[in-house]
Amino acid sequence: MGLTHVDGQEKHAQDLRYPPPPDAPEAYLHPGRMTPSRLAGTVLGAARPRTTRDRLAAELLSASARRACVFAASGRSALRWTLEHLGACPGTEVVVSTFNCPAVVDAILSTGATPVLVDFDHETGTDFASADLAGRLVVLTNGLGIDEWERHAGLVAERGATPVLDLAQAIPSGPVLGRFATADCPLVLSFGMGKPLGGIGGGAVLLSARPAVRTHPAGRPVGSGPGFAALRLAASHHAVVHAPVGVRRAVERRGRRAPGWSETKADHLPDRPECIRTAPSNRWQTAAARTLLARVAEAGEAAADFADRVRAMAGPRLTACRFTLPAPGLTPGLDLVFDRRGHRHAFARALAGAGIPSGWNYYPLHRMAPYASYATGPMPGADHLWPRILTVPGQRQPRLTAGRLAEALLAADAAVRREAEHA
Repeated sequence: MGLTHVDGQEKHAQDLRYPPPPDAPEAYLHPGRMTPSRLAGTVLGAARPRTTRDRLAAELLSASARRACVFAASGRSALRWTLEHLGACPGTEVVVSTFNCPAVVDAILSTGATPVLVDFDHETGTDFASADLAGRLVVLTNGLGIDEWERHAGLVAERGATPVLDLAQAIPSGPVLGRFATADCPLVLSFGMGKPLGGIGGGAVLLSARPAVRTHPAGRPVGSGPGFAALRLAASHHAVVHAPVGVRRAVERRGRRAPGWSETKADHLPDRPECIRTAPSNRWQTAAARTLLARVAEAGEAAADFADRVRAMAGPRLTACRFTLPAPGLTPGLDLVFDRRGHRHAFARALAGAGIPSGWNYYPLHRMAPYASYATGPMPGADHLWPRILTVPGQRQPRLTAGRLAEALLAADAAVRREAEHA
């Protein structure tokens, strides 16, 4: 499904395997933040949708020093609305890193515009310098937590491009949004499940000036039924994270029997772009986002401290891989880059044996059939990186301290060395 540019078919297929999941997880990549008290706060907020919406907008605008807030049904819907607001239409070209979620390019294509994919390297970031930027839109997505505004804003302005800063993977806290207070571009946020905020969906666009036209996406919001179902799912997941080992094992086994579960990303690659519709968020999404935003700065500080401690304890002693060095708050997990192709899976297998999950989502867009034609040329940085990147939990959890994770990482590193010695 959706594969292209396959060199070394067998090795490529091996690299597409997902990391093996733990039988009884001791931690989670996305533990969620929907506690019982936050669940109650969300229900109360949803009962006053207009007030909740206005207060959430005011808090986001204050933190980001922006003047207008537009809510959307999802982060990708917010991105499409932003691109159209900036004039994206058939004939427009939008430059973006190949190291991205397909939803980013789907949002571009949904406007009628043409994506222009450029290379990505884990040390230098997106290679915007390789493309003609004049008169084009540029979407900055902070791959691996690299602050692309800090690195590329000057280049983008100098070459006459119009930037959009997509913060879907960032913690939307005051300190993080404040970092971009002087950035002369729209900020796109996502409140979906699996994102750092831990919400149940929805997104937002923060603008420096009030739009002269309609101030929200057209269409009708998703109804209360799906919104409340997502809220229950988020609360259930939080309960599982804190549950006894038997419950966690049973939930994991049930998940592996669910339709669509697979051991390889090859089964989940898109055959065609998804049409992203624009629609406003619903009251449950907005209420959950506001409730969770209240303590998100503390959560961000705790995650940053956790990551710093893990890097300090394990980083100097790792031999098979090394940590990336993201800007604080711009990525939800800890990313490791392996020196040798093939070591990622052995490392992940050892982590799973200790109950620690891991994952990877970075399969370059230029290698997927629906998007290959938009590549500007060879992508050596992304091609080298994608089989060597692994993400591990990036925050403290009931059974996961910084010391526990560092110990598991070093044990997995030793397992890779032993396996290499006997290969």
